[in-house]
Amino acid sequence: MRYVVPLTLITAAVMIVFVLTGARVRPAVDLANARSQLHVGWLLAAFAWVFQLVIVAAAAPMVRAVAVGRELSQVAAFVAGARNVLRAAVPIAVVLAAIVLGTIAVVVPGLLLLGLFSLTGASERLADPLPTALADSAAIVRAHAKELAVILAIILAADLGVAAISHLAIVPALGQKPTAAQLAPVSAFVRTIAYTLVAFSAVPGCLLAAFYTRKR
Repeated sequence: MRYVVPLTLITAAVMIVFVLTGARVRPAVDLANARSQLHVGWLLAAFAWVFQLVIVAAAAPMVRAVAVGRELSQVAAFVAGARNVLRAAVPIAVVLAAIVLGTIAVVVPGLLLLGLFSLTGASERLADPLPTALADSAAIVRAHAKELAVILAIILAADLGVAAISHLAIVPALGQKPTAAQLAPVSAFVRTIAYTLVAFSAVPGCLLAAFYTRKR
């Protein structure tokens, strides 16, 4: 937890869509609006992993510093994390494109590609020409596939679990003609998911970065 402040700041910047969604959501005015907001909340949870892949890059320099016993100031940790996110932007964009195309074409399942390239942001070879960082990730994943599969399953389940628990705890049963009091909690559901995922997403970033560092 030594670098929780710089990592949280970078996470909030990476997940600015979540922050803005939580800040701008307003109480639902009717059933259709409420259903739309419910969909937004579940979509945030379903696609949080996209942003968490980027956060791996932010966490990687901090995790490496801890691993070798090197002390970074909070400012230095922030700069190193932000610089690594920028360095990882193109490789991770390629990863996301590959996952989308693989899912659409059903040539290679998207989940398999997600697993293979999930450590791209943590790669020490981000500055090398493509696809070096992707190949680096894939090599480590192939050698430790079962371990990483468990970690990814936990991360994805936790993301969706945030939505499921929030839904059960916050959203009341909505009839065909819900009252304003019944509609009001739906916006809180969206806000809770958005802010919880922003607060939580540094954890999977650190887990994957630490996994790469240990197995490298």
